[in-house]
Amino acid sequence: MKMICLLGVAGAAVLFLTSDSVAAQGAEWKSLFNGKDLSGWDTWLGPKSGGYHDPKKSKEAAIGLNTDPLGVFTVVEKDGAPAIRVSGQVFGAITTHEEFRNIHIRVEYKWGEKKWPPREKPKHYRDSGILYWCVGEHGAGSYAWMRSVECNIMEKGVGQWWSVAGSYVDIEGKKVVLEKELSVPYRGESPGEQCIVYMPGGPQFTTGEGITSSLDPEKPGEWNVCEVIAWGNVSIHISNGKVVLALVNPRYKEGQREIALTRGKIQLQSEGAELFYRRIEVRPIDEIPAELLSHVPRSAPDEKGFVSLLGKNTNDGWAQCGPGRFEVENGIASAQGGMGLWWHTNRTYTNFVLRGEFVQEQPAADSGIFFRFPNPGNDPWVAVKRGHEVEIGDEKAAKPTWWTGSIYPFHAPAVVNVKPAGQWNEFEIVAIGHNYSVRLNGQLVNTWTDKDQRSASGYVGLQNYNDDKTVRFRNLRIKDLP
Repeated sequence: MKMICLLGVAGAAVLFLTSDSVAAQGAEWKSLFNGKDLSGWDTWLGPKSGGYHDPKKSKEAAIGLNTDPLGVFTVVEKDGAPAIRVSGQVFGAITTHEEFRNIHIRVEYKWGEKKWPPREKPKHYRDSGILYWCVGEHGAGSYAWMRSVECNIMEKGVGQWWSVAGSYVDIEGKKVVLEKELSVPYRGESPGEQCIVYMPGGPQFTTGEGITSSLDPEKPGEWNVCEVIAWGNVSIHISNGKVVLALVNPRYKEGQREIALTRGKIQLQSEGAELFYRRIEVRPIDEIPAELLSHVPRSAPDEKGFVSLLGKNTNDGWAQCGPGRFEVENGIASAQGGMGLWWHTNRTYTNFVLRGEFVQEQPAADSGIFFRFPNPGNDPWVAVKRGHEVEIGDEKAAKPTWWTGSIYPFHAPAVVNVKPAGQWNEFEIVAIGHNYSVRLNGQLVNTWTDKDQRSASGYVGLQNYNDDKTVRFRNLRIKDLP
């Protein structure tokens, strides 16, 4: 039940966007609603009594798949155009036949007048939502929904996230009591309700509770636009052009094993309130638009689970491939000569967060951080041709893919956020499926999807380059992601 929530801090910066600017680099929009019927969708309805149910405890059967005796989902004309009416009488959803991975979702919605138990009382807000990356069985959550990530569509809380069938995420925030947090539009539905404030830049942690925003861009009585950017392990929720929520690492457990939610179907909910959907559209995306990068939290809430890769000496788990060498002293690995590859031989990695620090002792000193390459033997070009590289180079180079922070030679960073020569820089590289992101000195500068799917797993390594300049590394550490 939606009894505990997280909310966006009122003082956070607000980004105003248009739908076209958000997806400027994506493909063309594809409509999921033909204006005539529910072709391309399945219906699923929970028990006729409505409300929240625990599938493990409730003895009342769900109405089930593609059976809608109450007309919960119908195609009607609204304000002179076709729309899907959701009565809200029974909890359930319409579900796309198609699955999606990296996707921009955009819907228009407008509230109706009818409310049903358990949301019929004045203090209860009208409620629905976009569920995405939906997997598993219908009705896993409250007999009504698939396991998924939710972008809630709720009065005073558009863009909220709620756990569906055991999903959880990493967010930034702090805990409050709603009655004492008067700036929050969503006031809760029970006395003393505690929430955790979504606070960009604040403490980051893992939660299976709900998340709400301090922003309320919804226009009562009008058609509103709700959007989702779902890329890699990142989710960004947008209401009427304003970013209201950002989270990372949606996932769930099967036994002790964590499984990432990064691909699945889309559901539109019925949850106790009448509303209308129209212009339901999607488009694939290959990166997070530059104007949204500042909203993305780091991909691990703390240092828990990270393993150090730098040992006490040069040969501690590492091997040199090709000319040149690395030397390790006091935990600092210094590159000399080249062009070669110093690679960590202990094991390969699939999905991960790789963190560390580097310093360019002279301007434009050249090096690179390699990952997901096979055993190179004695050929450093194996890493170049079969893995991927985050470039450390010249921020003034004529080719943007030579800049520090580029995924060489495929994708340039949006900005080069590096310190002058002689100063240490922090970096973070995240690999999820074939999606890659690069963060420099705390700022997300690059996101990219490898559509050719060059490599899915492999070793990590560092480049030494023959430019008579020196790049050093320290605090190199890695964490597996599901």
